[in-house]
Parts: sequence; structure tokens; C-alpha cells
Amino acid sequence: MILDRQSKKFNDFAPDSFITQKQLLSLLNRQPHFKEELVNLFQIDEDKTEVLQIGNSKFLIESLLFLDSQCEKIDINSKVKDVQLKKMLKDEKAIFEIFKITDTEIIKKNKSDLLEVETAYSAKQDMLDYYSFSKFANYLRDKESEDLIDVIKKYLNQKNADNPDSKSLRLLYKKSEDKFYLRTVTSVDNYQDFGLNFSVFVALIALSRYVTESQSKIYIDNYVADDSNLYVSFSLSDGKPINKNLSINFNLILENDEIKRNAVSFNGVFKLTYNDGKKNSEIYIKPKGVKKEDVAFPVDLLTYKHTGNTKSVFDKIKDLPDLIDFFITQVSEDAKNISEIKNPKDVRLHLAKKIKYSKKAEFKKYKDSVFNKLMKITVDNTFNLFEIFREIDELFENEDVISRDYWREKLYESLIEKK
Repeated sequence: MILDRQSKKFNDFAPDSFITQKQLLSLLNRQPHFKEELVNLFQIDEDKTEVLQIGNSKFLIESLLFLDSQCEKIDINSKVKDVQLKKMLKDEKAIFEIFKITDTEIIKKNKSDLLEVETAYSAKQDMLDYYSFSKFANYLRDKESEDLIDVIKKYLNQKNADNPDSKSLRLLYKKSEDKFYLRTVTSVDNYQDFGLNFSVFVALIALSRYVTESQSKIYIDNYVADDSNLYVSFSLSDGKPINKNLSINFNLILENDEIKRNAVSFNGVFKLTYNDGKKNSEIYIKPKGVKKEDVAFPVDLLTYKHTGNTKSVFDKIKDLPDLIDFFITQVSEDAKNISEIKNPKDVRLHLAKKIKYSKKAEFKKYKDSVFNKLMKITVDNTFNLFEIFREIDELFENEDVISRDYWREKLYESLIEKK
């Protein structure tokens, strides 16, 4: 990441953590064309003082606006031949030169139409993979063969002298460093900047209307955001009883990655509360997606790509309330199996085997501690099984959403799918 990550975790909310419609609209001040279109599509009366009753949304908005205040995001189109490697750096980074800059804001800050940028995320690989040169360039860098790199750079420049291809370069200007970064390289065809602020805007509007119609309470219990990535967990406070021992609560998960062409996605995490007659234990499980009759495998609850237009996003997001209810009903049926666990030891060992042979890179640093925890403690009932799983969930750092969600997916498979 280029900017410091912003994250918060909450167990509850207060009414003064709600936001007004005006505060929400401020998210789109840098995208006035999207703002106008969404105001019309959602039929928002900008003169009306309306409160969106999503708990802790104020803190999320403040974090996003704080991130915005530290940088400027600029997308430019450039000929491939005008983007040239200058220097290989450590840690999957490089310096590129971008020639023939025409963007007035960049020229004003840079004092030149030749811009030097340091890569971030996968931008170095994106650019060098165009030439099938990324891995070999790393090899030469590690061997300190700068002379050979220079020879290849010269060859690539000559080879691409007449290359007509263009790429969209997603740049970020970090104000505190007076420096430009290249975040990613994408196609110039039909890309739409449905960024972090855009996705939060449409999610909060849709969920606010769900609250009004269903009389539910929703609050943000966790979020992690940086300059390019977003993870938000919305907790629905109304639980649903499965039987006398088990109840289920739903968390809607919003994820957006500005540096990839992947879709903005909504999925779900479920909190299961088990009561043994004296006390409660809570765990979280994550299905890989919702099951639909016309699809052979689970799919995201709702997605929209970084293409198309705001109308297509609106048409999808208006179905979110019905999709939430459908997902809760579906997993509630699945969860009935949990109360029928006959041998907790088998579940524990089955899950331990999954963890032992896990190959998820992000999960690697937790792998041994999770496996050892599963193997060290024996259990003889469902409540104690829940307690082990709860303690393991607490091992994960709040910001490490990838590893934590991976664990919750494996837990779901073991408890419900039993595979």
C-alpha cells in the first residue's frame, strides 16, 4: 500500500455514529459525473436533511475522506512505447519513465511532460509481463547484472518504437512525498472508476433503505481501507434462531480493489451462537458464496464489474435487500446440521487436516499456530468445539482479512458441508 491503512473494529454503535445524506454525498465530490447520475438514479433529494441509520458509518466516511486528503488519483492513457523501464528495485518494484505526458495537473506538479514513477502493488509485473520480461528481469536484478538489463531495455525500446498499443495507467500522487506512483496498468477499453468511495456510497444507500423497510438494525463492526483496497463488514443485529441451542446472525461483506479489474463484491459471513443451557459461545463461518439453482457452484451474493455504467450498478444494487434475506434463509437451513454433530473430535481432526495441507500464501504465518491449537485440545461436546474455534478466530490480526476469511471458509466447509 502507498498510504497508511485505516481500520476500526466495533462491538456496538451509538446513534451519533449515523451519517446525513449530505455527508454521504461528500464522498463523490471528486467524481461529480457519478454523483449527478447516482442522485438521479436513487432519486435523492439533496435539499432534504435525511439521516442514514447505519451505525458507525460516520467513522468509515471520515477514514475514506482522510485517505482522499493525502493523495490524488489520476488515470491517463499512454502509448506502450512511451512507458520505459528505467531501473529495477527490490521488493517487486521498479522505476518507469512515462514520456509525452499531456495531463495538465501532472505537468503542473512535475514541471515536465516526462514523468518518473515508482511502481506499487503489481504494476511492475503488469508492465513487464507485456514484454514477457518480468521474471527474467528479477533474475538479472538479483544477479546484479545491470549491464544486461540495460541491453534488454534498449532492445525493448527499439522493438516498440512503432507499437500502436495503448494502456491506461492508474497513478497516485502522494502529497506528503510530492511523488507519483504507478498503481496498475489496465486496458483502455470501457474501464469505469467504480472506486472505494463509489462502492461505499451505493452500499450505504441500499442498506439504509433496507433498514427502513425491514425495521432491522445494521452497523459496521469492522472495516479496513487504504488507498486502493476496501473491506467493510456490516452486521445485521437481528439474529435468527435455528433451534433451542443455535442462532445465526448475518454480516454483509463489501470488498473493492481499485487496482484490479475484479468486480466489486458483496458476500456474507455468519455468526453462529451456541448455547449449552448455561452459557454462549460464538464463532464465524464464511460460505464461498450463495447457491443458485442455475449455477453449479457458489457465487458472490452480488457483484458489479469496473465496466458498464451507473445504471447497471443501480439495477443490481436495488436487489440487495432480497438477496440478503435469501442468503440468510439458505445458510440457516444448512446450519441445522451443526446441532446434529455426533462426534466433535472428527470435526476437529477433519479441519486440522485442511489446515495442515493449506497452500494459501497469506495464511502461512498462522498455519502452525492454528494447526497446533486444533491438535492440542480435545473436546467432547459442541460447546467446547465452538470455544476452540472462537479462540482460533481471535488469533488473526484485525487488518488481515484475507487470512481470517480463509479460516472461516475452511470452518464452514468442515461444519456444514463436511467435505
